[in-house]
Amino acid sequence: MLNKQEHLKLIKEKGRFVVDCSHDIFSNEQIEILEKYGHWFMALTTGELEPITDLQRDFVLVATHKEEAFSLEEIAWFRYLGRKAVEAKHGDRLKQHYQSEDDTFYNREMLTSQRRMMFGEMKKNHNM
Repeated sequence: MLNKQEHLKLIKEKGRFVVDCSHDIFSNEQIEILEKYGHWFMALTTGELEPITDLQRDFVLVATHKEEAFSLEEIAWFRYLGRKAVEAKHGDRLKQHYQSEDDTFYNREMLTSQRRMMFGEMKKNHNM
């Protein structure tokens, strides 16, 4: 299974992927996925690596706009490619209107933590 070894080697050698666009449209989980697997996603999308599983084939179809994004990884990569295209087209004009400030009173990480706590309580109370 030489292809699997190529995939693992690429992920190991490239290391952390730099999400070089605005992070405003991504959740923390999506940023983590992109940073961990972005080089691999790029290699699959550009054809540097051939997909070896059905999930990877589906991923390539999503990246080439032939299928709808479904998994967390597909959605994150689809958003990344879309954001890169928008920023390439509109450049710095976006940054003037959509500056996000990290509000220390209530930020995205607090929201994520609060949602986890809320859904944990709901699950516990409703025996889900």
